[in-house]
Order: sequence, then structure tokens, then C-alpha cells
Amino acid sequence: MVNTIKKIVIGLTVISVSLLADMDRCVSCHGVDFEKKALGISKVVKNMSEEEIKKALDGYKKGEGGSAKGIMIQEVNMGVDTDAMAADIYNEIHTPGFHEPDDEFIFQKRLSVQTLHKIKAELKKATQEDMKKISSQIKSAAFTMYVYDKLLRKKVDFDSFKPKKLTLQDILDIVTNVKKCVDHSFSEDEIVKCRVEFLDLAGTITKNEEKKIKSKMKKAPIYTGAGAVDISKYINASHENNQTKQ
Repeated sequence: MVNTIKKIVIGLTVISVSLLADMDRCVSCHGVDFEKKALGISKVVKNMSEEEIKKALDGYKKGEGGSAKGIMIQEVNMGVDTDAMAADIYNEIHTPGFHEPDDEFIFQKRLSVQTLHKIKAELKKATQEDMKKISSQIKSAAFTMYVYDKLLRKKVDFDSFKPKKLTLQDILDIVTNVKKCVDHSFSEDEIVKCRVEFLDLAGTITKNEEKKIKSKMKKAPIYTGAGAVDISKYINASHENNQTKQ
């Protein structure tokens, strides 16, 4: 048990270091404000749009790029989420007086980015038969956010959750929007707004499941085998009486 705990702690530490070191590795070649040509040959990142930065990072992930691609391919293939990375770089460059968030915030944000990235990827290839699995992943991720985010716990109203018809495309659109929101969040106040939307999604899914279960419970099983008696009229009469009393 002790060895297992040690492995978990070491694993989390390694993940944390690799995630938090991204920007440090960038500025060592590109400059603190990304104002330099890395190795004297790259584009000046400071002059690029967020979309151009992401396109370059995506290219390196595919093994494409200019003369410095040998180095960059190694960097972006260390588990970097290019959407979040492009947002981080662009925000740091264009925010006057930018202060790096504390390590705990960065660690929690990157874990959220990874989780949402995985769910989004699953949704893109999912069929209706995968809904149960997808729903479970969303509820599990939402629960983790709720447990570890004190600010989120103050903003979530479970009584406000209502059942609502959701297609796989609806869910994909919401998860995509939440991930984009998280990618562009650089403070607790910003990221909690994204998480509230995700909790709303998880709450709606839960309410839909509850509604489905209750609907099945109302349908009393009727034996139709040999010697069966049709009692449906008595069940319907009882249901109508109960509604009248209410």
C-alpha cells in the first residue's frame, strides 16, 4: 500500500513538473516576451496570432515544420495540448503586467484540460451506444471539479438542474465550449465560470437518467403467459385516482 501511494505521488509530481515547465522551455529560446527568433531562424512568436501559433504547434505534432522542427517536434509530443498551449503563449505575450498563476492553479488547470481533451476526443467518434460511457466520464470529471474547487461549490445550485433533451452533438458542443473557456482562463474567477457550465451539463445528464428510471418504474410489469388476466385497466384506474388526490 505504501509503495502504491509513493508511485502515485511520484507520478503526479512528474506530470506536474512536465506541465509547468512548458513555458520555461519556450522562453529559453524564444525570449521572455517571445520577442526572439529561436536559434536565430524561427518566426518571432510575438508577431503571430493565436491561430498561427496553434497551427504551427499542430504542424510539429504531425512531424511538419521548418528547420527547427527537430527540436519542436520533441517539445509538442510531450503531451502538450496545442489549444491550451497557444492560448497560454498568446495571453502571456499580449497581457500587460502578466503574472504567472501559482503552481496549484496551473496544475489543476492542466488536469482539467487533459480531461476535457479526452472527453472531447471520445465524443467525436462516439455513437448513441456510447452515451452511457460518455455520461459516466462527464459525471466523474464534474464530481472531481466540484470536490477540489471551493469557489465552484459556492456557485453550483443542484436544485436548478432540470432534465433536457441532449444529443451527442449537443454534448460535444458544450464540452468544446467549456474546454475553450478553460484554455483561456488564467485565474480562479475565470476558470470557475467554465466549470459551472460543465457542472450544468453533468447535472442535466443526471436528471435525464433519473427521468428515464422513473418512467420505467411507472410501467408495471404485466404477466402475459398462460392463464394471464388483463389487469391494465385496474392499474390505470389506480394511477388516475392517485393523480386526483394530488
